[in-house]
Amino acid sequence: ENFLWVEQYRPSKIDECILPTEIKNTFKQIVKQGEIPNLLLSGTAGTGKTTIAKALCNELDCDVMMINGSDEGRSIDIVRNQIKSFASTVSLNESNKPKVVIVDEADYMNAESVQPALRNFIETFSNNCRFIFTCNYKNKIIPAIHSRCTVINFSTQKKDFASPKSAKVFLNKIRKAKKWKATRE
Repeated sequence: ENFLWVEQYRPSKIDECILPTEIKNTFKQIVKQGEIPNLLLSGTAGTGKTTIAKALCNELDCDVMMINGSDEGRSIDIVRNQIKSFASTVSLNESNKPKVVIVDEADYMNAESVQPALRNFIETFSNNCRFIFTCNYKNKIIPAIHSRCTVINFSTQKKDFASPKSAKVFLNKIRKAKKWKATRE
């Protein structure tokens, strides 16, 4: 039972995510519509991009493939084999929702070979697969991907987290983590 603390307490629903209200409402609207568009989530590290992508897919009960763009996502062979194989098949999930490929840290993927291949997959497999890209530097993502995605900037300001409501949410997360740690000792 080796759990990473961050994974153990990662929010699995959008309401559990600690985000600025405007950003959270955008994702609630996507859930309400029941259809995930191709997304490009950009912003500094630690602002919740990966967490919200996973929570969104969880709430919509989608089959998900996760690729780390700074690791295995640099290889064109991963794109050609694993992602293409996943994206080209229909979901066996009873919900008949499109599959989703989450490409985390997409700004580290090769802009001359891997990103253009993904752009092609966005078009080719649009009937049964969606793509969610997360990045810290959206200027490192080719314009052809930008134009095929809804871009959401995770820019946060001090006022977004300075409210008593945000402080209460953070405090409850810490309390929950302390209880978990106590049960592990």
